[in-house]
Amino acid sequence: YFNQDIEDDHSSESHSEELVSTIAHPKPHQPPANRKPVHANGSKNPPRRQQIITLAATRDNAAKIAFRNNKPPDRIIDLGKPLKDIEPDVGSMSRTFEQIGTRIGSFILPQRSLGESKLLIWGNPKQVDLSVTELKTWKYQVSIRAAIATKAKPLAKDSFAKDKSFIGSHYAADEKIALRNTKRQQYQKAPEQGQQFKYNGNFLWPNDEIRATDLFGPSCEALDPLRMEYRVHITFDEARSVFRVYSNSSIEKIYEVIQRIENTIKEFVARDDRPSVLYLIEPPSSSNYLDSVQMIPGPLLGPSRTPSKIPESCGNKLEPIDVVDWDLEAENSAIRNQIRMNTAIEKVLERIPYFRGHLRMRAQFGTFALIKFQWPPGVPSVDLAKFETDVQSAGTRGTLIRDLQIDRPAQDVLHRIYQADDLFQAIGINDDSLALVPPHHTAMFYLRHPDKAEEMIQLEIDFKANTAGGGFEPSKALWIKGPKADGVPQAAPLEAFNVRLHSGISWQLKISADNLVDPSRITSQLETFASGVEFKKPPPNTDPAASGYKIFTSPTDFAVLGTEQKTTFRYCLKAQPKFAVEISRYDGYNGDNRFPSTTQWAVSLYDREWDSRLSENARLGVGHSASWNPYAHPFFQPIKPSEEPAAGFKDFLLHTRAIGNFLGGLKMDQPEPVEAKNGSGKDSQPANEGKEDEQEQLF
Repeated sequence: YFNQDIEDDHSSESHSEELVSTIAHPKPHQPPANRKPVHANGSKNPPRRQQIITLAATRDNAAKIAFRNNKPPDRIIDLGKPLKDIEPDVGSMSRTFEQIGTRIGSFILPQRSLGESKLLIWGNPKQVDLSVTELKTWKYQVSIRAAIATKAKPLAKDSFAKDKSFIGSHYAADEKIALRNTKRQQYQKAPEQGQQFKYNGNFLWPNDEIRATDLFGPSCEALDPLRMEYRVHITFDEARSVFRVYSNSSIEKIYEVIQRIENTIKEFVARDDRPSVLYLIEPPSSSNYLDSVQMIPGPLLGPSRTPSKIPESCGNKLEPIDVVDWDLEAENSAIRNQIRMNTAIEKVLERIPYFRGHLRMRAQFGTFALIKFQWPPGVPSVDLAKFETDVQSAGTRGTLIRDLQIDRPAQDVLHRIYQADDLFQAIGINDDSLALVPPHHTAMFYLRHPDKAEEMIQLEIDFKANTAGGGFEPSKALWIKGPKADGVPQAAPLEAFNVRLHSGISWQLKISADNLVDPSRITSQLETFASGVEFKKPPPNTDPAASGYKIFTSPTDFAVLGTEQKTTFRYCLKAQPKFAVEISRYDGYNGDNRFPSTTQWAVSLYDREWDSRLSENARLGVGHSASWNPYAHPFFQPIKPSEEPAAGFKDFLLHTRAIGNFLGGLKMDQPEPVEAKNGSGKDSQPANEGKEDEQEQLF
């Protein structure tokens, strides 16, 4: 930090303290003064790097910007009674105002407090009229619900009575928060012209590298938590590329706010860095070795029905004389894979402490498929060594399909799982039998957003056991962003694939970022649909876990793209019980059928301490970082104490191998070598089959 005079539209008192900060950046080589460089775009000004990272959960609309710029409201309406009397759940009321504003493009705010009956509305005439209509509808619906809820009146109530129920305490806490936020709302506004402040500070922002309004929103709304927490005004001078912070409290608050604004650059770097993607081929044992790889057709992925190909082993086995050499080479290849994956984890963990949001690390088992890959045209198979090299090329794009492609009756799969007590261990019950572990059921719906038809969202509703009435009841709903058009999930900080060609059971270590839908985008239609999902009792002697019977019903007046029921069996590893194993059955249904038309199996493995460690990122404030140790060894603890830093990671790889072997046995009891086919049977040709092109092609 250093002192420097910068012109300011908002004057300060003579005794004010001013603080200025900047970031030092190394200057690149400059051309001679008499010659300006001409860039690829034909301009003498360098093209701005495309910036798609934003820290703003929601961006201000024109109405909210007008409020921030101290413009008067476009309309004031009176609802006839205090707001907190209309809706005691002030949290729900605030969300309703935000949803209406987001959907219509207006901004709604209580006049001064929740004890008043007036609302201020910003927006154009059409937006204001629509907002008023929505508010009247909301008031009517709330009054109907309140009338139903108050049919059973209390026997007595006097002026000394207090509501000590959990719901009453919850409402009271929400009301205090809402009142405090209403008072602090003034700090979201720009200071009025000529307003005096005791302290102010400036922070020089590298706008040529990171455009502030793109990163924080047009009004820097991503910094609202700082405005509310420190009770300061924060503005951004686009012409001078300067953040200005104003306070009447203390200079220390100015220092803290500027430090946290500077730290957002580290969060930008954490989010903007290219995801680490690794494609590692697991060397097969000498007994499973085949010298070639062929491609078979995979499923069509996503709404755009993107074709995929699944690589699998084919060709000839090892000659007896080559077994010893291959075993040595396989061991060295496994060590190289371990080092590469461990290094990738270390690099990612170094930068994500500043990554705010829900982070999750999982080892997921499934089927590896390629979407883009260099494949020689007209060739049914390639050498294993060539495939291992080519899959590392920059043009490769792969994904892990959830389906393990186990072609067995579900009852047979469950029977084999229940017998695997040498690998898995029951948790949550006082019995060692794996068959007695109660399953967890989840209803999954794939929907189109009512306000944006091209946007897919996913609703997951967990069911918990109803101890009073028996059966199950909905417990919580989760709104998740849908996959991209090609079916590949949202980009994650780390995706390390371990491809097992001989059995088709691959796995992926993935650190995924927050992909939840912002609450303001959950419309009343979506909320109504979610609240209409109910439990349906199965017929007598029907076990939903074994039969896949659909245990829920949903409203029929909302278009649903697809429905699934997820049944999860949760165990832990017997060798290291802190590792949890989730074996999930996904059942799909046609129409009103209650028994599944398709069934898929998926498995995930994770250390339960990963969630507790990474959960700190979800609670981070703007400009804060997590306190956990950004190295791999705290995440991978060894079974036995060891001084070797990678001992725990080696144990983790042994766990994945054991689970992969078990799942491979489920998929095929006796793996048989698959000869490369040409023309008949399984399609082993690349997507461009039949084209006489001597160049390598991308499928």
